[in-house]
Amino acid sequence: MWIVLGQTGSNIDELVDVTDVTGWDLVWAAALIMGGIALASLARRTSRKRLNKTNLPAGTVNLLTKLVGWTVIVIGIVFALPLLGIDVTPIFVLVILIGVVVVVSGRTLIENYGAGVVLQSEGNFEPGDQVASGNHQGKVLEVSSRVVKLETLDGRRVVLSNVSVLSDPLVVFTKRPERRSELIVGLAYGTDLDRALQVLGDATAVVPGVFATPPPEVFVSEFADSSINFLVWFWHTSDLESEYEATDQVARSLDRACREHGLTIAFPQRTLWWGQAEDSHD
Repeated sequence: MWIVLGQTGSNIDELVDVTDVTGWDLVWAAALIMGGIALASLARRTSRKRLNKTNLPAGTVNLLTKLVGWTVIVIGIVFALPLLGIDVTPIFVLVILIGVVVVVSGRTLIENYGAGVVLQSEGNFEPGDQVASGNHQGKVLEVSSRVVKLETLDGRRVVLSNVSVLSDPLVVFTKRPERRSELIVGLAYGTDLDRALQVLGDATAVVPGVFATPPPEVFVSEFADSSINFLVWFWHTSDLESEYEATDQVARSLDRACREHGLTIAFPQRTLWWGQAEDSHD
């Protein structure tokens, strides 16, 4: 026991040596600590002003400003310790070891938090927007420091990590008030193309929910195996529900117009031909 205590006391003496500490050293150390506290207060106010201009939530802003303030204070203390005769080398080593352990053990949490800060600061989407990420689409309920929560159209709750949302392509359906959808209509070969373009365009323009500006557009897009395909573009309100409703109504209107004007909606067909049989001779 005495040996252990003696060794411990010896180690403390090696870390703390106040024999050369003067009164001015104490004054400068106190000045550094007080200056660090004052600079920390200024740094917190400055960082809060700048962060408030971003789209970060209040909780994240408070956390980041506190981190900035404590970082400045710690720096002031580190510079003051040598003036008090304290060897800071072991402290640096300990801090580095703790940092390595924290980073390794909490890597996923740190990555998600960092991704959350990026997502919230960029402001590409916010709660209430309808988005698609990976194989999921729905309305954004919450963007937290770790996850993005979606509610799908069929009522399911989907929780996506911030890292996955940031790394995968993200589609925001409701960033603008209007959005364009399309339908492909295949008509039989032999159809008068100019007449078909007119009929399909007029049938699309009269659908409730389809915007007059920008107007619907119809193009001949492809001579396919069994049909001539027409590409129909139309604009509607940007949310997913409006897309499905407008697409349904446009399809119904196009079907009615084709039947009324004698346009045949084609379907896959195959003609088999065996050729002309040769006459047999006795």
